[in-house]
Amino acid sequence: MKAIITYQERSDEAAVGGKFARQAVMAKQGLNVPPFFCLTAAFFRKVYAPLSDRVRARLASVDFTDSRSVQAAASEIQGWLANLPVPPSLEAQVNRHFDRLFKPGDLVAVRASAVGNSAEESEDSAENPFAGMSESFLYVRRDQLLDRIRGAWASGFSAKFLAYRHALGLDLVGFAVAVGVQKMIFGERSFVLFTCEPKTAARDAVLACGHGIGEGVVQEKVAVDHFFVSFQTGAIKREIAHKAEHLTFDAKAGSGLTPKPVPEELRDRSCLTDDEIRAIVALGRKVEKIFGGPQDIEGTLTADGSVHLLQSRPVSLDYRRQRVWTNANVTESFPGVTTALTFSFSRFFYREIFADCYRRLGISEPTLRQNFPSLDKMIGFLGGRVYYCLTSFYHLHSQSPLFPLFRGHWERMMGFGSSYQATAPTMLGRLRERAVKGAATAAATANFCANFATHERQVHAFHSWWEALASQFRGKSFEGEDPIVLIGEFHRVWGEVGSHWGVTLLNDTYLPLLYGAVEHLFSRWGLSQDESLLSDLLCGDESLLSTEIVLSAVDLAEKARHDPSLMLALGKRRPEDLWDELANASAESSFARALKDHLHRFGDRGLQELKMEQPNLRHTPWRLLEMVAAYARSDATVASLRAKEAAIRAAAEERLTRALRSYPARRAFLRALLATLRRLIRNRENSRYCRSELFGFSKNVFRALGAKLAAASVLRQADDVYHLTMEEIFGYFDGTGVTENLQVLADTRRREFDENLQRETATLITTLGPVRSNPLFESASEGMDGQLRGLGSSAGRVRGTARVVLDPNKPLEVGKDMILVARETDPGWLFLMLCARGLVVERGSMLSHTAITGRKFGIPTVVGVADATRRIPDGAPIEIDGATGLVTLLTDGDQPPMATPGAC
Repeated sequence: MKAIITYQERSDEAAVGGKFARQAVMAKQGLNVPPFFCLTAAFFRKVYAPLSDRVRARLASVDFTDSRSVQAAASEIQGWLANLPVPPSLEAQVNRHFDRLFKPGDLVAVRASAVGNSAEESEDSAENPFAGMSESFLYVRRDQLLDRIRGAWASGFSAKFLAYRHALGLDLVGFAVAVGVQKMIFGERSFVLFTCEPKTAARDAVLACGHGIGEGVVQEKVAVDHFFVSFQTGAIKREIAHKAEHLTFDAKAGSGLTPKPVPEELRDRSCLTDDEIRAIVALGRKVEKIFGGPQDIEGTLTADGSVHLLQSRPVSLDYRRQRVWTNANVTESFPGVTTALTFSFSRFFYREIFADCYRRLGISEPTLRQNFPSLDKMIGFLGGRVYYCLTSFYHLHSQSPLFPLFRGHWERMMGFGSSYQATAPTMLGRLRERAVKGAATAAATANFCANFATHERQVHAFHSWWEALASQFRGKSFEGEDPIVLIGEFHRVWGEVGSHWGVTLLNDTYLPLLYGAVEHLFSRWGLSQDESLLSDLLCGDESLLSTEIVLSAVDLAEKARHDPSLMLALGKRRPEDLWDELANASAESSFARALKDHLHRFGDRGLQELKMEQPNLRHTPWRLLEMVAAYARSDATVASLRAKEAAIRAAAEERLTRALRSYPARRAFLRALLATLRRLIRNRENSRYCRSELFGFSKNVFRALGAKLAAASVLRQADDVYHLTMEEIFGYFDGTGVTENLQVLADTRRREFDENLQRETATLITTLGPVRSNPLFESASEGMDGQLRGLGSSAGRVRGTARVVLDPNKPLEVGKDMILVARETDPGWLFLMLCARGLVVERGSMLSHTAITGRKFGIPTVVGVADATRRIPDGAPIEIDGATGLVTLLTDGDQPPMATPGAC
């Protein structure tokens, strides 16, 4: 390995560390990176070798429970390194590289980068960013170079660095320190950019920018503006700070930094214009593409507006512990609070149908078995509500090499607020990966196209199969069936479902792709100015079951209008009584026959029909009479509704003809696409009623089993069955259950159901570690007196005792309930941070080392809390929410129990 490597030469992380290896890659890709050369790990090991045994022996005597012991050892070792002799031949190489790369009088930055025994143990890795640990020396002259290089080496043995490695269980001397010598850029504004939202892994960009050199921004020494940029729409949200001072070159000293006031007119003005924000985010997307995953990027802008990139490293997210949840789309199927039975059955449903879909997409059985944990956890039950587990969805969809093709369209169809990086990107062996993925993509594409070519035949076969199966149980209540026989029938039906239902999900894969293509053509050909044209062109032409169900009810209403006595009864009598009379009349009327025919064919359609606890029309047939009465009082007819839809479509076709009058080929092509799109929409809507019937069948099975349990006095009432899981119900009858006291479970869950009705949850929830340890409910007291607001940067909600620390060097007694409150922190505060249950800091950003440390060690953290050290009394009981950024001063009655003080 060479002793010195320039940014123009080939290098790797094992030689120069992740920081400089990535800068070299960016420079080779044409990005604006200041020139540099790097003293490699081999250089360090050669000069460090005489000290190696001595350092190891000194560290063996350190007591890491005593900060003074760690500090003493660090100071001693750093003193040795500060006086470490460098062989003349190596010193000459350093000077030669400086003179070749830089002009006389140029100032440079000297930056350290720890190189571990593996990439995961190295600085700036996704696993261990070592944020703020290594030292940087700015505005360095040539005559200061060697001393600053020794200082960079010594920073690898600082107290904070040693404490960090010890906390992670890393070898204290299992690393080398590479040092980069880089041209100093006189930046006037500096920024940190995360190409994904660090709290949630949403692919929205988070940008922090302040005046002056980057050290002020990164080390939280100056106030910064925050900009949040939507991945999907590009919309910019701003949080503008008051920026009183900045760090800049100390011209008097000729080197180093000095604080200076920000000009008055710039203090409350945004650091960046919209165009600059978009340009920086676009650069970030390029860097993200180069390295294959979300990046944490540092850069600076010079007086001429040029952007210089100074660092890029993977965003530090613990994908193993993080889960992203949303109910943005699933509330259409399972609105509001629901029951344990609905959730457990729906979880089974998702697992079975998606397994079939993935098989049809060409994913192998071994791969499906390997990913069973994700298949089994596609949805979650948070606060009594059904949520998609996006972590599972993204992981499973990514098993198909075609996912990048339909990802964006799928996200928009699902109504997600953003796109998410839910699984860790692979950064190594990318050429080999691309070759393998290329072959897999070709095979998947061929399979996808073959499926699409035969899709309509597959859909027809699906409906033929379903009609044959559903006709066996449609309208059956299963009362009086033996439970074991009934459970066997359930599994027989679902055995078939698990090998047929995937075609409906393939349809939902094609649909957003084609819709996106049509939208693109509308925009490209100037048709999108007519905002209703596309939706109007999707009317008519295809038979939708959902429409037929409505028209069937309208037809019943028309029949009622022709019978004055029936109209009077619909207006005056209770629907329940009228239904009993119609259903039990000795001479059945034609209206009663039509009513029963509608219930037989469409009785599984209704409000919240997928909830097991929600009765459908088969169970409450008088509800149909209420609908018929409403239609009968209007002037709606089947003919008028059909004519209205046809008129909308005809008018839209005429508008399309006029708009593309000069482009007949475009018109014909677009109409062909629209015809296919209408068929896909028809398929989707019609298969949804098949789903309604499937859930209706399952609902009747559970209702019958609930009646059995109530008759046997296992449950007090039959509807207690809804508060049991599917496995618990089946298990009681088939011998696989683990408890016979089902009533206790049902009572507990009914109480939780009622409690959840009084509380609200957010649309998006990101959890870290055990899900129930995270805040799931929205705060009902937000905005009350006694609350402070900051930037939530590490999720978790904890209560504890505030310890306001203005000087970390002063002796401090801490207890296990301590929540650290400070104006600002730096990596030297690590000892105190690790002792704290939570962190509240006046300065900082979601991108700062305080936030990174909090996320790394799972410590709930809120930064940017104005005047926290003044407004929070030392010793006060407080609660912090690291997700929402809320800090609450508790009353004496809410005070947490105080722990016995002790040194940390």
